[in-house]
Amino acid sequence: MKPSTYFPFSAFILLLSFSSCQKVIKVNLNNAASQYVIEANVTDQPGPYTVTITKSVNFDQDNTYPTVSGATVVITDNTANVTDTLKEATPGNYNTSVLTGVSGHKYSLYVNTASNTFTSSSTMPSAVPLDSLYTQLSPFGSRREVVPVYTDPVAKGNNYHFVEVKNDSVLSAIYIRNDNLVNGRQISEPLNGSDGGSPVLPGDVVVVYLECIDSAVYQYFYGLQQSGNANSASPANPVSNITGGCLGYFSAHTASAKSVVVQ
Repeated sequence: MKPSTYFPFSAFILLLSFSSCQKVIKVNLNNAASQYVIEANVTDQPGPYTVTITKSVNFDQDNTYPTVSGATVVITDNTANVTDTLKEATPGNYNTSVLTGVSGHKYSLYVNTASNTFTSSSTMPSAVPLDSLYTQLSPFGSRREVVPVYTDPVAKGNNYHFVEVKNDSVLSAIYIRNDNLVNGRQISEPLNGSDGGSPVLPGDVVVVYLECIDSAVYQYFYGLQQSGNANSASPANPVSNITGGCLGYFSAHTASAKSVVVQ
């Protein structure tokens, strides 16, 4: 086991600019009408923050999502009374210019494109940092697994989303947790995503991000996890926290990261 070393968050912040029971609604994958897909994030790390707008595609098409240009995108910090009209940096990608993410602040999203209006809100939770990160042999075979360590606060209602990056590639496995069953303790559980995770090998550099998310965003990732097919061009619809009839999510969350070299 190798003790984790702190990994500067700024080195991988661009990788994140991509960026509880609910019934998962199945869709007709081959004949479903194209829908807008919005992925919007505000974090407690330095901006700019990005909103990505694309259109969904049919299941039998490749994962090339048509980008949506010319939209009006506004994010407002309701707590600080600051409004930021985003600028389109590249096709379909809209960046903030004045907004700063702060724990406890409530943020609102407004998107208008081709006479379609989408709105959402998200409150950024208090930050829970990663304490450490290490790898260990799985008790079920010879594969190694990644173990993040963090301390859940005494106050209940914390929700977590983990992002795993292996050798600069963001893995597709979905890792979510909450403190419904285990609260106010140090947690050290291996990451086991919807696809069982990805094998790590000696020499791999693994970075794990811990995001503290609100309950609505947790429900979104839970629905995406239950769909069992996060890579398809048009997966079963998770419950979005954006109103107006689109796919995707708006998340105001904290983020911390650590890295480890697999031995």
